[in-house]
Amino acid sequence: MQRLSKKPNDYHMINVWATMEQRENHVKRLLLGNKNFKLATLESNPLYKPVFERLDALAMKELTALDNSILWSRHYTKSTFKYTFAYPLLVFTVLIFLALVYGVKYRIYMNYLKKERVLQIVEKMDIDLEDVESYPKAVFELYLEKKKYDSHIKRKEERMTQIEQRYHDISEKRIVESVAEKRRKRGLRVLE
Repeated sequence: MQRLSKKPNDYHMINVWATMEQRENHVKRLLLGNKNFKLATLESNPLYKPVFERLDALAMKELTALDNSILWSRHYTKSTFKYTFAYPLLVFTVLIFLALVYGVKYRIYMNYLKKERVLQIVEKMDIDLEDVESYPKAVFELYLEKKKYDSHIKRKEERMTQIEQRYHDISEKRIVESVAEKRRKRGLRVLE
């Protein structure tokens, strides 16, 4: 003689020894896991007829509540609203907010670095434009490039002024020497 274990398997679910709760859990599991399973197939089984009636009554109760609701319907339920509208809206709002904050900060830093313009929103966002260490990575790279470019331009300007000064010195010396030579050749007095 075989004894029934405390936890019956799927084979034992068709037996008389399974409790109603076990049968109900089994049917719920079948409803969730098996696409081909239909609740109406249990209607003719005398062991599962009470389970069918209980689950059918729960389903009808939920459906009548949805039919009587002003906001919800059978096609547009609370879970549909939550998963297709509320959560995506929340995620979209957070992403847009983060993108705007990052974009505005980036634009503030760029205006300060490229055009040396301080925008009024800097005070509202509490940004210290002089603190180079607080710059985002992309802005810091731009800052280094601008610093390198500015030093290059400064050296170029200094070199141009040096060359210009040397040119003026040489041409002044030539002019003075050539004029002095011409005056001497003519026999005129030369200032030295």
